[in-house]
Amino acid sequence: MSEMVEGLELSRCGSCQAQFLPTDGPCPHCGSTVTHRFVGPALGTVLCATELVHPAVGWENPHRLAIVEVAESVRILAVVEGELPAPGSLVSVRRDGDLYRARPEPAGPTQAERGEGESPRVGGADTSFEPPR
Repeated sequence: MSEMVEGLELSRCGSCQAQFLPTDGPCPHCGSTVTHRFVGPALGTVLCATELVHPAVGWENPHRLAIVEVAESVRILAVVEGELPAPGSLVSVRRDGDLYRARPEPAGPTQAERGEGESPRVGGADTSFEPPR
């Protein structure tokens, strides 16, 4: 397992300013080859999570996955370490080889208590997640 780092490596397009996970290719939004890497916070908000009780061979049972939105609105599919987090909860994210891993953060202030307002994409456990079209 890799060491916990202070942040996540992300990329920003020099043309359209889109942010995304680092890649060897061009910007996934506009195709520009002018990209810049930077380190963003390793904390994110869970958009949705699921638990697989019959995962593929080689994965732990149960296998927990979450879509996490980190800084700059970058979304990551991460393997969850520990209990399944609820939508809207905070997790720390780290890269572990080709995977991203998320670990639930201890209960702290809510988004409203932090002065962040409520994300339009996170509305509670009974809210479905729809990707942008």
